[in-house]
Amino acid sequence: MNPVLARLLRRSLSRRRLWVLGMLALLGATAAEVAGPYLIKHYVDEYLTAGVHWAPGVGMLLTGYLLALGLGALLRYREGVVFNLLALKVVEGVRVEAFGALMRQPVAFFDRSSTGHLVARVTQDTEAIKELFVHVLSTVISNGLLVLGVLVMMAWLDLRLMAVASLLVPLVFAAMWTYQKLAAPVVTGLRQRLAELNGQIHESLEGMTVIQQSGRTSDFIRRFAELNERYYRTRMKNVRIDALLLRALMDLISALILVGVLATFGWQSLGGVVEVGVLYAFINYLGRVVEPLIEITQRLNVFQQAMVAGGRVFELIDRPRERRPSDTDLPDVPLHEVRMENVRFGYQSGEPVLQGVDLHCPPGSMTGIVGRTGSGKSTLAQLLMRFYLPDSGVICLGGQPLADIPEARLRRRVMMVEQEPFLFNASLRENLSLGDDWPGPALVLACEQAGLGSLLNRLPRGLDTEIGARGHALSNGERHLLALARALLRRPDLLILDEATATVDSATEAAVQRAIEALRGESTLIIIAHRLSTIRAADQIVVMHHGRIAERGTHDVLLRQGGLYARLEQLQRLSQDASALPD
Repeated sequence: MNPVLARLLRRSLSRRRLWVLGMLALLGATAAEVAGPYLIKHYVDEYLTAGVHWAPGVGMLLTGYLLALGLGALLRYREGVVFNLLALKVVEGVRVEAFGALMRQPVAFFDRSSTGHLVARVTQDTEAIKELFVHVLSTVISNGLLVLGVLVMMAWLDLRLMAVASLLVPLVFAAMWTYQKLAAPVVTGLRQRLAELNGQIHESLEGMTVIQQSGRTSDFIRRFAELNERYYRTRMKNVRIDALLLRALMDLISALILVGVLATFGWQSLGGVVEVGVLYAFINYLGRVVEPLIEITQRLNVFQQAMVAGGRVFELIDRPRERRPSDTDLPDVPLHEVRMENVRFGYQSGEPVLQGVDLHCPPGSMTGIVGRTGSGKSTLAQLLMRFYLPDSGVICLGGQPLADIPEARLRRRVMMVEQEPFLFNASLRENLSLGDDWPGPALVLACEQAGLGSLLNRLPRGLDTEIGARGHALSNGERHLLALARALLRRPDLLILDEATATVDSATEAAVQRAIEALRGESTLIIIAHRLSTIRAADQIVVMHHGRIAERGTHDVLLRQGGLYARLEQLQRLSQDASALPD
């Protein structure tokens, strides 16, 4: 058995009650469907051909036929509801597990994965699994039983005619086998083309500002059109295979078998009484054999898509999880002190970003980190957040190895404010509390300390005002201050600011400076600075250059040395003087 199918069936067996209800409804509907033509056969042979237009038996047969139709329809409805419910229960569990697996992946996994592809795995691929239960398993079981029941009834009516009609089955199975061989790679290609389209759409929407600023709108439209054309060509290949093997060939086989049945019936009737009812029942049953087999063949396409989609989802679920300590014997001590010894790291093998970094930040101190783009500043911050693990060397917080600190404790005690802070499509209160139960006065105080007091007074519903997707209802500076207010609320042992003032105005920068002063001495501060004015008062300043610490000292000491820091300070001063010149 296909391993993906086996895993899905095992998951569904936990819902045995739904399976039992679905199978009972399925069996009842199949029996009602098989009984209908047999009742009409009796009416034709016993009454209609004898010229009897009405008799008590006619009423009973017609009533039985109508009851069979009604009961069959009712049970088919019940069957559909039950199998849909079963599918939704299975998919609900798989989708949550897939999302959970995604959330537990290390940051490095997302660096090399397309967001559009990952979204498709959790949404479209799990939806394809639902189709397996709703349109494949129920259809195959139902139609398989229907074909079996019809063949039994054919044998009951006329064994010779049944022998001719049964030739349909191996011919159809041969067509089904051919279809699966031809369609499987095409269906896999369709899923890949669709994932590419999703990825392109997601990337274009995420980068819309850059695309329009650079005038590359037409380039992205052309690239999307090329991907769409690839999807269209693959889809048309699938359509041609379906048209040939699912309908045209099946209709031809059915017509040939019908000719055989009519010829056999005519030959048999030469020497005896013609039972028109038997012929009616056989032709009716023959149609009831052909259509289910065609439907089963059509469902092979859905089955193949579900297997491909399920394989992708289980590949995500089965990915090795990043080791995240949850319960250790380490004492619960403050994580104020930072120590890095001979730390080396590279995002890719053979391409080092940090080379032998040694850094010590005493508890409650303020450390500024500067350097040109690509010198390793942000990488150092991400290592301290344990988004990545160093290739070699030791990182300790509070005297404890960073790799051994329990996840919950680390996330509670260490925070980072990034250059582009992420805000959720929720209220100001929810963006501050992040799921924790904070009292309103504490939230208001954090906002005021971050310089957001005037914003709170201006918002129509205060803390409960919705700020929109990514905080679009706020200005750029307000978004940065809100991210800083999160830190002021929690008072972390270690706070890292990764170029948090690089893109804000002078008023916002001043508010950030005041917030930093409010935390100074209580939290250890590491400030990765684009503007050197934010770190002049730091206890130590570290200058990064090509992945190494080239200089360290206070602002005044580094200026007197006349090295890299002095040149950076001079360049910024010249830039500020130039911008201050009148037009």
